[in-house]
Formats: sequence, structure tokens, C-alpha cells
Amino acid sequence: MVHLKANKSGRRSPEPPTKMRKRDLGILLLAAFAIFFSLQHEGDFSFREAWYHLSDDGYPIKYDADRLPPPLVADLNGDGRPEILLPTHDAKIQVLQPPHARPASGFDDFHEARLMAEISLLPTNVRVSSGRRPVAMAVGAVDRSYKLADVRKQVLVVVTSGWAVMCFDHNLNKLWEANLQDDFPHAAHHREVAISISNYTIKHGDAGLVIVGGRMEMQHHSADLFDDFMTSEHSREEHRRSASEKQASEAGNVDVRHFALYAFAGRTGALRWSRKNENIQSQPSDASALIPQHNYKLDVHSLNSRHPGQFECREFRESVLGVMPHHWDRREDTSLQLANFRRHKRKQLKKTPGKNAVNNVHKPSEHNPAGKDDTNRLSKAIGKAAELAGSAKGKKSQHTPFVPTITNYTQVWWVPNVVVAHEKEGIEAIHLASGRTICKLHLTEGGLHADVNGDGVLDHVQVVGANGIEQTVVSGSMEVLKPCWAVATSGVPVREQLFNVSICHYNHYNLFHHGDFSKSFGRPFDPTGLEVATPILLQRDDGHKHRRGSHGDIIFLTSRGEATSYSPGLLGHDATWRWQLSTGATWSNLPSPSGMMENIVVPTLKAFSLRAYDPKQVIIAGGDQEAVVISPSGSLLASIELPAPPTHALILEDFSGDGLTDIILVTSGGVYGFVQTRQPGALFFSTLVGCLIVVIGVIFVSLHLNSSNSGKPRSSTEYR
Repeated sequence: MVHLKANKSGRRSPEPPTKMRKRDLGILLLAAFAIFFSLQHEGDFSFREAWYHLSDDGYPIKYDADRLPPPLVADLNGDGRPEILLPTHDAKIQVLQPPHARPASGFDDFHEARLMAEISLLPTNVRVSSGRRPVAMAVGAVDRSYKLADVRKQVLVVVTSGWAVMCFDHNLNKLWEANLQDDFPHAAHHREVAISISNYTIKHGDAGLVIVGGRMEMQHHSADLFDDFMTSEHSREEHRRSASEKQASEAGNVDVRHFALYAFAGRTGALRWSRKNENIQSQPSDASALIPQHNYKLDVHSLNSRHPGQFECREFRESVLGVMPHHWDRREDTSLQLANFRRHKRKQLKKTPGKNAVNNVHKPSEHNPAGKDDTNRLSKAIGKAAELAGSAKGKKSQHTPFVPTITNYTQVWWVPNVVVAHEKEGIEAIHLASGRTICKLHLTEGGLHADVNGDGVLDHVQVVGANGIEQTVVSGSMEVLKPCWAVATSGVPVREQLFNVSICHYNHYNLFHHGDFSKSFGRPFDPTGLEVATPILLQRDDGHKHRRGSHGDIIFLTSRGEATSYSPGLLGHDATWRWQLSTGATWSNLPSPSGMMENIVVPTLKAFSLRAYDPKQVIIAGGDQEAVVISPSGSLLASIELPAPPTHALILEDFSGDGLTDIILVTSGGVYGFVQTRQPGALFFSTLVGCLIVVIGVIFVSLHLNSSNSGKPRSSTEYR
């Protein structure tokens, strides 16, 4: 643009164009750098306060049996808006609707969730609250839908402390109720309980299947507090409890020392089978010689002549690894999982020289459908073309695969044939059609059970703190596990030790352990009050194909907020230190001599995906005042300030319905929800700001060069 300037004669003369000063350009460059680094520090997601719901009952939690199950997030009516099902101590289930309006970017505040409905678990005729407190809840679909576009409505199943099993439809109308209290002694309480809901059927005409399992424990609460402090009285109580359990098991129908299971029809509540008192007797080591090699299918018709405990879990070693990892810390860790168990396939027999005929009885059957030969290229090409044509038709109709009714003869790989119970004592596989025990694997209580190095053998990772009075012994040895040390063993029973590493104050050179380090530098390591969370396995892509739930990094968390990651060695032995991060996820639980459960903080250490169906996972570690999200490489991604100490592990569900994983905090005074918010334009805007910085830098350099050239003195030969 040409500017005009007035001269003495009154006429305007053109003014040369002005240039941006270096000072202004430098200020603009600094502002661009500040914006760029602020965007990098902010990240692309965060968790903000969304809603809360305060509990008005004020029921004190003195014992573990008094704890309520965690709330559930479910879309009961299939309208796309999830609801939150919250149990209460006064035998009610509240249905909460979180606010759908997202909080503004500059305003963080909790909004009270709306109470949509409330159902009572009390009987209709007699309003007695005894035995009606909920101890377990689950939601699921029992009606089979043959089109993917169909709206799937779910049912709610609740188990109460008095062994009343109730099923409600999507409108919270009671469908059926089954009372199992007569099968258990009156003085027992739930030590373990779990529910499984599916749309599989084991009888023609049924709609779905509901399986309820649990184990009871005799508990006598003393009225005198002085008795709780006396050790002798505590030992007498243990003897009295064991005697009561024995008498109850002999007099009643259910052995309280074993895990009881009941299977009901989903819509009618008709009892299909029950497993009450079935003891698994150990078989001799040569029992496998009595089992034909061709009988690798899992059908109960071929097991009728055998004892239900004859099959050991090593016969299903691949299937057992498929339901891992396993850990148990408290009652809500008990779970029921549907799976397909198949016996371990032995290698094909070698052909003997001079023999042309091979006995096909000893060969495992193939997965090829009838009339299809995978060795012929022409038939493979025709089969692939037929599959493509079938898939094109399937996209139009959107039909789901056919699922038959599960019977004793069902041998289809995509249909589950067992229900696996993850219990305190280990895992147990029960045949889905008959309720007979297939195998039971006793696992050491505490720690993580998984195939951590991917060698196909079940491993056990143990780590303890210094808060407990009892001492934990390393599996397979008489060595006492030290605080702040993690020991991994391989095999059930233990065959060898994989590694023994420290999870506190790691030095990169690994020259000193805690004892030598403290003696040398005069700073003794004090493990007093130290607690540890159960370690988790975070799968990491190393370029090789591994079974799901095996081979990954092992993550540890201490009550001092130290998160440590180890990866298995190259040959499966030893462990490689990857990273350690000091976080604000700290907590402290003082041991109570009376055994009370008041003010107990439950830490959180989990691996989860930020988006639904995202294979990439991150780590969340939660303490009593703060929770942090950590990347697999050990960098801090986000932090959440908790308004109160958690009484349950943090719940990771999508209650906003946007496909992003949200967080629910359960405290003694209420429930709080944190919604995940994204900045979708942060990466794009950061790229634009980066390009602007480059352009400004180029202009700045060009101006500097032009100014230096214009300031040079003229030569003497130039005309004056």
C-alpha cells in the first residue's frame, strides 16, 4: 500500500512502505513459543469434575461383609444414554442420570446427578430389611438379537445378604426372585459372590442364562471390644468358626468351605442346575494314562463314567492361560467368566517305517469344515470367493452368527462350554451345560498370576508391604518376602524363580540394594507403614504375536506414590528396569487391632483404554487424594484431584456415552464422576503455531541480513 505525504507546495508525495521492526518480530516470536509450549504441556485430554451424589444413610463400615458392591454403569433401555445403578444400605437400588452438558473449559465444578428412579429390595408382603442388603449386582442382555441394529435391552440381577436372587427388566420391574437362604447356615456371610448374565441358553425355550456363585464364611462378631484385642480369644474364635463351618456343612445342603453355583433361566428364573457340595479329589499322577488321547473334546457325555475331578487343569493348559491374569484382594474381585475350554493337543504320532496305515483315532480332529480341502489352491480360492460373497450379503442383512443351545454334545469353538470362577483360592472351571466341575487350579493368594514372559507357563508375581503383622513366604521356597521387593516364580507348582527386584528408590546402575545402600550412606531405608498395590500386567507390542493377557510390562505401585515398571528379560529370566515415576498417588492405612474396616483407603492400579475398542492402554494409579494417568513409557499424562479417600477401586466406565472412558469415585460419603474431555484441535493448532514460528524465524533472519548489508560503507571509487 502506498502512503501519501504532504510537502511544502501542498501536494502529497508517495511514502516508502514501512517494515516490521525487529523488536516487534521478537515479541511475536516469543508469544508463538509460549503458545506452542503451553499446548504441549496441556496435552490432548483431561478429567474434569462432572457430577456427584451424596449418600444420606451414614452407615458405618466396620467389617468387610458390610461393604456394598460398586455402582454399575449400564444402558438398560438401549436409548444410548447410560444410567448409573447405585446400591444403598437401606436395601434400595438408585438409578442416577449424570448431567449430559459438558463442563466448560475454564469452569470445573461438580453438578448433582438427577435421581431418576429407586427400587426397593424388600419383600412385598413383609417389610423386613434383614437379609436384604445388596452384596452383588450385574447387568446384561438375556434376549438374543439376530440383527446388529436391534436395540438390546438389559436386565438387572441383584444378590442380597440373605441369598435372595432378584431379576429386574429394563423398566426395573421384577421378573422373578429365587430364595436360596435355606441352603446356607444362618450365621454365615458372603465372603465371595459373583454374577454372570449372558444370552446363551442350555435348554430349548429359555431366554438367556443367569449364573450366581459364592462362598460363605462363618463370622461371630463379639460384643465386647476387649475380646478383639486378646490373642487367645482370637484363636478360640478361629477354632469355633472352623467347628461351626464343619457342623454347618454336615447339617446343611451347602458346604460353606466350597464355592456354590446356581444357574437360572434368564426370563423365568427356573433353576437349571446347581453345584453345592462337590469335592475335587486329587488323582494319581498316572491318571492321564487312563484317558484316551483322542478324547480331547470337552463334552460331559464322555465324562459320565469318570469322576468330575479327574481332569487336571494341566490338560487344559492353553485354555487356562486364556482366562488369565488372575488376582484376588477383596470380595468384588471374585468374577465369573464364560470361556471355551479344550484339552491340550498332543503332537501327532510319528510314522513307523514299514507302516503305511496310520491310526486316525490318536489324531486330533481338524477345524476344516466338511467337504473343504485347504491343501488345494483351487478349492481355497473358490472358498475365499464364497466368503467374500457371503460377507457382501451379510453387510446388507447384518445377521449375527448362529448360536446353538448349549448341551452336553456342543463342540463349537465360538460357543463357551465352561464358566470359570475366579476365586480367592484360585480358578475353577465348571461345565456350562451340567454344572459339573472340570478342573480346579489352586493358586497362591495375593499377587498377580499371569504368563509374564510369554513362554506358555503360568507365573506368579509377589510383592508385599510392611504394614501387615503376618509374613508372606515366597512361592516354592521357605524364604520370607521382604518389603519393597518383588519376586516372580514360574510354574504351578513352582519350578524356578524368574527374578527378584526392588520396587523402591531404584538406582539406574543397580549397584546397591537397600541394605548395602543404607549402610554405606547412613540413610537407612524405613519400610514402616509401606503398602503396595497388586501389580498389573501391561501388554506391550514387541513385534511378536502373544496370547492375550500374557507377555508385557509389570507395573508396581507403593503407598508412597512410586510407580515402577519392569519388563521380562530376553530369555524369559531376570527383569529389565524400564522406568520409575514419583506420583501423588499416596495413601496410608493404619492397622486396626479390632479388625474394623472404618476409613480404609482402597488404592487403584489398573490398565485401561482411553477410548472404547482402543487396543492401546495406559495406566491409572490412585491414592487417597490424587489419581494419575501414566503412559506405557512412564510419562505423566493427567492428574485428578480426589475430593475424598476412595473406599473402592476407581471405576473406569463411559457414563457420558461419547466413547471416552470416564472415572467414578466411590467414597464413604458419596459418589463422584469425572468426565474425560478432549481438545481435538490441540495437535492441529500446535502444528500451525510451529509453522508460524518457522516463518517468523525466516523473516527475522532475512531482516537481519538485509540490515547488515544496508549498513556497509560505500567504496572510494564510487561516484560522489
